[in-house]
Amino acid sequence: MDSVKQHLERLVDFLKPQMSFLNCHMVDYLAHNHWNTYVPSEIRHELKTREDFANAKELFWNQFKDDSQTVQRFPSLAKHIELSKSYRLDAFNDVLMNIDQLKVAFDSCLKHTRLKMPELMSPKKCHEVEIASAAVASLCMVIASKTSLPNMDQIAVIDAGDGKGYLSSRVALEHGIKVLGIDANEGHTASAEQRRERLKKKVRGAVRRSNLADDEYFGAMTLEQNPIQSNYRTTTKLIDFETDLVELVQEQFPSSKPNHFCLAGLHTCGNLGPNCLRLFHQNRHIRALCNVGCCYHLLVEEFVVDKYYNPDKFKDNPGFGFPMSQFLREKQFFLGRNVRNMAGESIERSANNREDPSDKLGYRAMLQLVLQKLNAEENSQVGKMKCSGFVDYTRKSLKRLKIDDSGITDGELNDMEARFDLELEQLKIFYLFRMTYAPIVEGVILLDRLLFLKECGYGNSFLVNMFDPVVSPRRFAILAFK
Repeated sequence: MDSVKQHLERLVDFLKPQMSFLNCHMVDYLAHNHWNTYVPSEIRHELKTREDFANAKELFWNQFKDDSQTVQRFPSLAKHIELSKSYRLDAFNDVLMNIDQLKVAFDSCLKHTRLKMPELMSPKKCHEVEIASAAVASLCMVIASKTSLPNMDQIAVIDAGDGKGYLSSRVALEHGIKVLGIDANEGHTASAEQRRERLKKKVRGAVRRSNLADDEYFGAMTLEQNPIQSNYRTTTKLIDFETDLVELVQEQFPSSKPNHFCLAGLHTCGNLGPNCLRLFHQNRHIRALCNVGCCYHLLVEEFVVDKYYNPDKFKDNPGFGFPMSQFLREKQFFLGRNVRNMAGESIERSANNREDPSDKLGYRAMLQLVLQKLNAEENSQVGKMKCSGFVDYTRKSLKRLKIDDSGITDGELNDMEARFDLELEQLKIFYLFRMTYAPIVEGVILLDRLLFLKECGYGNSFLVNMFDPVVSPRRFAILAFK
């Protein structure tokens, strides 16, 4: 717990002076002169020409590689990038675990995935499900060993936010563990059931391609009786802290009546992630937890008001999602919507794919000036759209916003784009510079969750580097057992 607090304190101290910068909005880049306002002068002096901006991108893209020539050209920017890397979770080896290190924590109960089942999933989801299902199965083995249960029939997995049942079906199929997938969205539940029926027909082929014996998975069962059919159930329900989970699960599995649960969630959206941690703490029947969060922008914060707050989006998961720990709550620490939104950016994927920030960032910043000229509402949300250039973008945006565009000509729009030609390339560097803080913000959110569990007395709670960051940007999992 002390190590988690120390890292969290360090990250908060690093971020606090930057909060105004991190909460700025990209649409105001030109209107509010963000470059001169927020970028340190020593970095601005290194970046002045179009060539400088092009070469500086290489420094961002190669930050995980040795690129001494670019470092020598932009020493202040390189120093900032190296400093930011020291504040990422990957640098905290005393609190961040990898899968191999879990073997010690799990008393060698760590399971592995052998069944190759790529059908009906994207490569990204395959990667996530293969690893997460093994972790969930391992937690179930830990429950059995810690509670001295005679068999696994009394153990079940509850998948919160089951979606299409990717994780649930794999746990049920390969590891033979009973799983109840619960989702508040009836459409998601229907999709999960449809996928389960399609998956039944592909199981034997997957077993053979994995060079595994049928008997290992099916025994004397027929195809219609395969494990995904007997071990996986779905239901549409909103879980709250009053839900009788024992009754809910035993209704679906009446023959075995499980009463020890592992609560799983693969990419639980917004407040669902924090509420899963609270449910783990409050419900004595939940003996283990495996949670991977996402959609940080949908978290409800306790100490800041979100002007874009929409109660309809949060009715399924009420309460505050950040901060969770008493440590940060006593500080009344807050992030803000723009900072939380940024926490979902993947710096590893961006660097690996050499992603150049979209031209539409510049288009939206120039649109802000157009809205000023037309005396229109500047904070209007345009949303995503396809366009063939700035003029097309502006015309479509004004039409979407129901604003009369007769007050500005195509010639004026072309002149504006030419006038800000250099600034639009500068803006892309600003975006990449700001992105260096993204993994630090995510680190604060996840360490806060881990500390909450430690404060509740769960010494066996872990922050685990679960997935490949390029394949699956939301790669960190919170694992715990009682």
